[in-house]
Amino acid sequence: MRSSTSSSRRHWGLAWAIALAVAALALGWVERRWRERGYQPNVLDSAQLWSLQRQRVHGDSPRPLVLLGASRIQAAIDPPLLRELLPDRRPIMLAVSGRYPLAALRDLAADEDFHGDVICDIESNGFLREYRDLQQDYVDYFHRQWTPSWHLHRALLTEWQQAALIADPRFGIIETLRHALQGGKPYHDYVRLRPDRATEIDYALTDPEGAKRHFAATVEGNIAHLPRRTPDEWLADIAPVFVWARAIQARGGRVIFYESPLHGLQREVQERVYPRDAYWHRFAATSPAPVLSARDVPALMAFDLPDDSHLDRRDKAAFTHAFVQALHERGLLTSAPP
Repeated sequence: MRSSTSSSRRHWGLAWAIALAVAALALGWVERRWRERGYQPNVLDSAQLWSLQRQRVHGDSPRPLVLLGASRIQAAIDPPLLRELLPDRRPIMLAVSGRYPLAALRDLAADEDFHGDVICDIESNGFLREYRDLQQDYVDYFHRQWTPSWHLHRALLTEWQQAALIADPRFGIIETLRHALQGGKPYHDYVRLRPDRATEIDYALTDPEGAKRHFAATVEGNIAHLPRRTPDEWLADIAPVFVWARAIQARGGRVIFYESPLHGLQREVQERVYPRDAYWHRFAATSPAPVLSARDVPALMAFDLPDDSHLDRRDKAAFTHAFVQALHERGLLTSAPP
């Protein structure tokens, strides 16, 4: 009887070994197939990945430097390079593509344990109260659901997504077979998200002119569906934002409001709806925190924006250097806030 049981176990063990070997070969074949077509692994963003960064905002050695905004600052600033250029700072990317950052700024203002610095990338229409909660679901997830076990899960998932295309559902075995039988292939994403939540945009993989039209139409369409604000009404919308900035400053932190560069159609749409003299200049004149606009820094405006809005990955390092230089020249990143 023992001999029969032992033989059965050996057979089951062999079957499992064969199944694992077949699965490994199949996964390896799928991975190789897509890599040969030029696809590369891409980390997928989520509230969990955001929370991995959000939990790093405490402590003061080195001093936290939190980057808020949307896709423009994600594409333009390189956190590891920023760390090299500012060795007394700890860059933390909390920008979220397609979402203005006021909910995250409000969250940091309410966090009594946060004593760091904030660079908040925002444009005139980003201050509208209708946009105030666009990142609130990320904030809520961090405070209500984030746990050490989810930390471990997301950290492991990020490692897996960095290493393997097949971590993305678009590149699994079933999808590979479907594309083999039906033709076609998955969308070749020209935007790659890194584990630090910065992005790299490769405009060689897309049509920049089409992207220009798309982004300009999106901005104009979004604005068209919002109530128009007079400059006085618009400035009243900003009053809570000033309260949040003062709260961070009262704890020894610093807030820098920053406006990313825009070119072409994007800039024309913004200027038509929110003329700079009537809106941005009034904000800068009344802000309790420093304000830096790329439009006032020729070195930042000199960079090409293939879609009028975002930097190509090849310019990311040079732009980060120029950005830090602009901050230094204006005394905005001294070792300690004034």
